[in-house]
Amino acid sequence: MESGAATDKLLSPRFLVLAAMEFWERFAMSGMKSLLVLILVDHVLAGDLSRILGAAAVRDASTALFGPVSTTGLASQLYGYANALIYLSIPLGGLVGDLVGGRRRMVASGGALMLLGLMLMLSNQSFLIGLVPFAIGTGLLKGNLSAQVGLLFEDEAQRRRGYALYLGFLNAGIICGPLVCGTLAALAGPAYAIGAAALALLVGLVFYARNGTEPARSKAHAATSANTSPLAATALLIVALAAIYLCYSAYEQLSNIFLVWSRAHLDLRLGNWAMPVAWFLSLDGAFTLVLIAVSQLAMRALERRGITISAATQILIGCLFCAAGYLVLALGTTLTSGALPLAWALAYLLLIDMAIVLIWPSGLSLIAGIAPGRLVGLWMGLFYLHGFFASLWVGFSGVFYERMPAGQFWLLHAGVAAAGALLMLAAGLPLLRAVRARQAITTSACAKALA
Repeated sequence: MESGAATDKLLSPRFLVLAAMEFWERFAMSGMKSLLVLILVDHVLAGDLSRILGAAAVRDASTALFGPVSTTGLASQLYGYANALIYLSIPLGGLVGDLVGGRRRMVASGGALMLLGLMLMLSNQSFLIGLVPFAIGTGLLKGNLSAQVGLLFEDEAQRRRGYALYLGFLNAGIICGPLVCGTLAALAGPAYAIGAAALALLVGLVFYARNGTEPARSKAHAATSANTSPLAATALLIVALAAIYLCYSAYEQLSNIFLVWSRAHLDLRLGNWAMPVAWFLSLDGAFTLVLIAVSQLAMRALERRGITISAATQILIGCLFCAAGYLVLALGTTLTSGALPLAWALAYLLLIDMAIVLIWPSGLSLIAGIAPGRLVGLWMGLFYLHGFFASLWVGFSGVFYERMPAGQFWLLHAGVAAAGALLMLAAGLPLLRAVRARQAITTSACAKALA
């Protein structure tokens, strides 16, 4: 049973301040992500591109690399570039936080840049320009938040539970952002959705600035890092991150081509009402919240029986769940003629969300546990590079959506996620055993020296 002290840390003001900021940031980010490709297709890229700053240059560069690209293909690429820029800036922001020691300042600066970007995105003419400060600001904010969370907990089990609860706040933002912004966009237009995202972010920044202090590195974490072989730990982190990147590359298609595919191939009718496709991202968050609770109950039950599933093993299993989700789409598309029933999409969501519930807390907990303390922010940022590689992949692969059968397109993504599982099986688990062996030897030697 979890100790009262550990429970207190999960509900401490420091943790709640960080989790609340993550909620509001994710509200704004997910609200805009759920509408980005649709706003680009329906508004920004519709008609004469010369009136949109930067649009003609991006189109010409894309044509030179890939040949003629449709409006949907260009929108997919822009979506990928914007999200890649978000995640590319996270390790840089984390490294600055490590070197300067000002994670709170980085969070505030990132939030200010996000607000600037949203203001520019209110106009179609400056929409693409606004994506740049919004993306960079999001990247600066994210890594420095999660690094602070990892410093609150003493051991891997506590960290995994802490990050699981943190993931719950994150997914509450994923639910509310697309739900609110998607509804406002449908009823009143995109400008109102962008305004709602800006207001949510402003609320979060004010609350964050008025409450809490930056947590210090715990002695337990310092001791664990000192007892770990740097070479084996670095190798394990590299392999784990590569598997996470592969899994997220498949998963991230949810908020890009999956939305376009859903409008054309899914029966979205619920009675006389058609569900907005942006709501799939809200369902994504809702399913994740439920699965967090289910997974934590299952892990507790296993721990009471003396069974502990390591973070590396959970990453492997998560990759398999993600592959299974895309196999469902490939199978449904191949076997069903006409509009697919909504149940196929819901099964897909459940499987890929289970993947994230396993991978996300485990990846961050693994980093917080064995990464060098002086560079934990950098490694946290490298974790978030999953979004960079995933965004590049979905932007690139989205070009081929209209060039190959839909079943093959989804089967390709199943293979990408399965490659992550194979990597963890072949290299990640052996490296984990090496790390644990070194920790056991070091701990035994210290005990003999003290005897």
